[in-house]
Amino acid sequence: MQAYPQKKEAIENASAFLQQFNPETHWPDEHYIEQCFEKHLSDIEHIEKAKVVSIKRRNIRRLIAVAASLVGIILLASLFFRYPAQNKPIAVTTRYGEIKEVLLPDSSVIILNANSHISFNKNWNTNQRREIWLDGEAFFDIKHLNKNPDTIRPYERFLVHGKDMTIEVLGTAFDVRQRRGATEVVLQSGKIKITLKDSAQSSIVLAPGDMFTYNPGMKQIIHTTTVPEDYTAWREKKLILNDPTLAQIVNYLEDNYGKKIIVTDTALEKRKIEGPILLNNLDDALFIISTVLHTDIDKTDSTLMIRPR
Repeated sequence: MQAYPQKKEAIENASAFLQQFNPETHWPDEHYIEQCFEKHLSDIEHIEKAKVVSIKRRNIRRLIAVAASLVGIILLASLFFRYPAQNKPIAVTTRYGEIKEVLLPDSSVIILNANSHISFNKNWNTNQRREIWLDGEAFFDIKHLNKNPDTIRPYERFLVHGKDMTIEVLGTAFDVRQRRGATEVVLQSGKIKITLKDSAQSSIVLAPGDMFTYNPGMKQIIHTTTVPEDYTAWREKKLILNDPTLAQIVNYLEDNYGKKIIVTDTALEKRKIEGPILLNNLDDALFIISTVLHTDIDKTDSTLMIRPR
């Protein structure tokens, strides 16, 4: 309250809300614990006795099965060495509200945001370029293999393929967000080149702090600047927007938590919230919206309705 005196009312409301809870701790009594322990010991003893009886009956059948298995192993081994395993793609998908860190074969790191998907080949070698296919949002921290752009070999190229563009990097950190028909790219460090798939525009080169947005449906290209650390704060489960409207926050929550959110008042959609919003879970974000904007939120299984209080 000392740091943010203008938020006094919201802080007091939050304090009053938390004080309504009265958590209790429940411990089972000793008799119940002893009963559970004895039951598990009895179950284990019964299983062990059953194993001894069945082992004798299975001995002959097991010898036949082992012989058959050896023949099968020999056949499979001959096929394996004659036809080496293919370089099958690896796919990683995140659920709503889930964030995953993915280590690539070259030790580069991808942090995959909620409701997103990436795929890449299992093995990378000197005859192939490094490639990732993305649907959703991810933060890339790419390992440097060659800092000289004039002597780049095939395996030193790193390509991120999206729906509407391909991003080429050597070694850098950047965020790609594909949501609601548009793609946003924010460069944190290094240098990247963007090539649009369905546009006559030449490739675009981004510098650190640049933000590039492309919406093919609206024929819209925006090249501006931003604070990369704020934009990628989702890695720490924070939503940091510059004076976001409720409509912007709702879009982000829908994309990452899979709930349909309806704002009943168009004027309410335009109201703004200052500062970061913690996104440890959907309920925390909704509590902040309810407290700061003085709204009521009605919940069903798949839909949330926000209306003025």
